[in-house]
Amino acid sequence: MKKKSNNNSTYVSTDLIDRKWIDVNIPCRTACPIMTDIPGYIQAIMEGDYETAFRINRMDNVLPGVLGRICNRPCEPVCRHGRDGLGDPVSICFLKRSAADFGMRNFKPDIKPIDKKVCIIGGGPAGLTAANDLALKGYRVTILEQFDRPGGMLSCGIPQFRLPYDVVAGDVKSITDLGVEIKTGYRVNNEAEIEKLKKEYDAVLLAGGCQVAKVVDIPGIESPGVYWGLDFMIAANRGSPGIGNSLVDSSMKKVVVTGGGFTAVDCARMAYRLGAKEVALAYRRTKDDMYVTANELEAMEAEGIQLAFLVSPVGIESKEGRVTGISFEHNRIDKSDRTITPIAGSEFLMEADSVIFAIGQEAEEEIIKEGSGKPADNFFVAGDFRSGASTVIEAAADGRKAGKEIHRFLSHSEGYRDVVTIFEVKETGRERAYDFIDRQPMDETPLHERRIKDKEVGLGFSKEKSLIEARRCYLCHYNFQIDIDRCIYCLACIDVMPLDCIMMSKDIRVDKDGNLHHIKTERWDEMQAITIDNDKCIRCGNCVRACPVDCISISKYTLAPHAWGSVEAAAPEAKKESFK
Repeated sequence: MKKKSNNNSTYVSTDLIDRKWIDVNIPCRTACPIMTDIPGYIQAIMEGDYETAFRINRMDNVLPGVLGRICNRPCEPVCRHGRDGLGDPVSICFLKRSAADFGMRNFKPDIKPIDKKVCIIGGGPAGLTAANDLALKGYRVTILEQFDRPGGMLSCGIPQFRLPYDVVAGDVKSITDLGVEIKTGYRVNNEAEIEKLKKEYDAVLLAGGCQVAKVVDIPGIESPGVYWGLDFMIAANRGSPGIGNSLVDSSMKKVVVTGGGFTAVDCARMAYRLGAKEVALAYRRTKDDMYVTANELEAMEAEGIQLAFLVSPVGIESKEGRVTGISFEHNRIDKSDRTITPIAGSEFLMEADSVIFAIGQEAEEEIIKEGSGKPADNFFVAGDFRSGASTVIEAAADGRKAGKEIHRFLSHSEGYRDVVTIFEVKETGRERAYDFIDRQPMDETPLHERRIKDKEVGLGFSKEKSLIEARRCYLCHYNFQIDIDRCIYCLACIDVMPLDCIMMSKDIRVDKDGNLHHIKTERWDEMQAITIDNDKCIRCGNCVRACPVDCISISKYTLAPHAWGSVEAAAPEAKKESFK
């Protein structure tokens, strides 16, 4: 169904074909777990409108300051600008941070209260996102957070040199400003306590994170000087006695960290800041298998942290009650199925006085029994408790999913329809010259200052750099179409196209999902139409300006945030007033 808004050049649609167009033609948005309108906020930055860029981020992913720093960036590998011959992907994550750095404003929507209460256990990204979305619907939301500050692992488990506390606090404040209450220092220990909460609230959401270290059963694992990754990071961030209470920790000189994720990298970089003279990170797979971003690896290597790959720990060596080293064995990986096989007789020892195991975390099983928490019982589960350890953006996306489930349960609605907003425009503002702009590097704290434990390393883009980087985006949310009834086949559009994106086509058909299929032809007697391949189009608009009969149109496609099935809620005119 398509419906015209008050603006004659704007439509709202629930047609599956329009929704499919977004999935196929905006790869960065499709790759984002929470479906952030990436080309939307990048174009706003390109136009110097940081407030709109922030507004788009705040509505879509709720935590723009946080995710602009620590998102694992699933959007960037699929960026069309990173394809062979087209350069490097756009710095989507850094631009998200720029939107928050330069465009953050108070979030003051008009909310119609609903006399129903929701309790959320856990104040991490999943819980915060669910709380935000439910508060916008009018529910009275209370978050129970076991730590002394909101944010969950955002505040306690991630070092300030990657994510400063004030950034987390700013994003959290925009949620509490909606009326969400956060009770810190409140731990829910078991299912009996959950049952009590279920009677007190209309709905209860368990959105705690994975905070129990995965067990490693090797000789010497209980030796003094062995730490679990997340416990080490929490202690270091809080300055617990013996860890992080000074710039130099005398008990840590040679540190070995095992693991291949963000926590492992954070532990290694934190040990460097705590005064360790030698730090090494050992991982059982290859560098390419590490689940971290390239800039984290670059920062770690710049700080002198040694890397060892294809090695697995087999034992801890100790002497007089203190760790002296960790034994490893080499691995080989089967190329066909990526399975790991240890190499017999390949053991070796790495000297260490401290060993940190950062090989993953699990949820606390004793809090809920397997299979409990049916929606009919007004109990829901989200985030790591539902899907296992995940990234911040994945947890936020699952929090949004849980928020929809709770709203459907409490409002007795049957479901949701995605709402697409389509704007007719005359031009994109993009120029062919923008294709040749190099990816902009972010300024960083110099190495001689990196020993300062809480000093943020990534300094963000300047306004000038963010504007330059934003121009690189292909703005894939624009749909170029040729009206074949008006086209005179003059080929003027083909003459001016900078890439091979417009062609004479035959055997044209549209499948049930709205995908256009055609075959390129060079023969006039076979041609059925002139077509535009939006997957190759760089949105420069040369074809539109060259067309003598004005048969090429441009439409901008976007999903309406928080519409949750309401076509009327998609009206774009209602959004800007929410930000003061």
